[in-house]
Amino acid sequence: MRTFSILLIALVAVASLGAQRRGRIGPTISSIAIDDGSGSSHSYSSYGASLALLSGDDGEIGIGASRYDDLSSNSCVRQMTFYGVETNYYPVGPKGIAPYASTALGLARVTDQDAGLLGICSTATATNELGFGFGMGVRLNLGKQAVALVEGRFFQVPNSAIQALEARGNVSLAFGSPRNTNMENGTLGPAVSILPRLSGPMEARGPAFGVRFRRNTKKAGVLGLQIDYAPLRIAGCSSDCEPDAILFAPGYEPSVRTGWGRLYLDLGFILAGFPKVGPDRGLSQGAHGGIGADIFSGSAIMWNVNARALWIQRNTNENMFLLQAGVGISPQLK
Repeated sequence: MRTFSILLIALVAVASLGAQRRGRIGPTISSIAIDDGSGSSHSYSSYGASLALLSGDDGEIGIGASRYDDLSSNSCVRQMTFYGVETNYYPVGPKGIAPYASTALGLARVTDQDAGLLGICSTATATNELGFGFGMGVRLNLGKQAVALVEGRFFQVPNSAIQALEARGNVSLAFGSPRNTNMENGTLGPAVSILPRLSGPMEARGPAFGVRFRRNTKKAGVLGLQIDYAPLRIAGCSSDCEPDAILFAPGYEPSVRTGWGRLYLDLGFILAGFPKVGPDRGLSQGAHGGIGADIFSGSAIMWNVNARALWIQRNTNENMFLLQAGVGISPQLK
């Protein structure tokens, strides 16, 4: 199933290919929060750089490198260097103040010592692992020659203790001539939903808050992406019973237009990142499907109501099913 997750992230990344200056290059810093297993979270810093090219008015692809010198909460060594392909999807284009959804997939070089008996650290060995992340951010164009990006994401390196939330910042020099295409601009807006349990051991302990991205491609229909923060609870659990999930749900929306808006079906995959220590820590995957309606209000605003079923396979191989019913608001989809 890990292979399935990695392939899904890769497909989402490729889908963003397709603008402002054609490229940017600059340094990146970050702060990553890792749970140490005792309920405490520790923050660590990293430094690196990225080079990215705007491949259309909706997408950016690049390469990045980050160095994490110290990720250890004790006297043992834990370090990582990550080299990856990074993509940003801009539903309303990369101009001005531009929100985006991000994905990353690459090679993590991890050096990790375990604390054994009497606190003695094991021999430091370096291993190569796949690392991947997803999240969202905001890009600010500073005139014609500079770009600043701020991003929050879930990041994981399987077979390691690195399943975490990370805040990243980048300042880049913009270069190249502007490039524009004829694709329709998309839209985005806030969303709130409830998550009643259908079956399985998990239920919500509060509403989920998120952001929904949409774009009418004119050729392949409407493509959607919703990113949610969902506080959950494990029924019948004795410890580590309240995981938080970051839900990353791209989907396809075949629809019927009406005079007041549109009716649509929602079909797609879902990734769920669990940064806290517990049986679900790491990345789980599944699918979602349901129905929704966009309702026009005036000439510019669009309300959304939707209901869909979520299937997520836990790391324990148990299946959980939730009903996500929500509302949102955004500019109208063209």
